[in-house]
Order: sequence, then structure tokens, then C-alpha cells
Amino acid sequence: MGLEMEYIDGQTPLDEEEKEGLLIASITTRGELDEFEQLNIQKAVK
Repeated sequence: MGLEMEYIDGQTPLDEEEKEGLLIASITTRGELDEFEQLNIQKAVK
């Protein structure tokens, strides 16, 4: 019997391989990554 975690959208943790490719070490979930990327897109559009 293992612990089964259910995550809502954006709360899914990134695995270690995904984290290794990030420039920002504080990003740990898919939602944080999506938010960071959206901010970068908005800055580029301006």
C-alpha cells in the first residue's frame, strides 16, 4: 500500500531530469514553469 498523491493542474512536480535543464533552480512544479515561461513571452512581446 503506497501513498498516492493527486495533483491539480500546475501542481505536478518536475522530475530530476526536467529540473536539470532549468536555469532557475527554484522552479519545482509544472505550474511554476508555465508561469515563468508566460512572463518571458509577455516581456518579449513588449
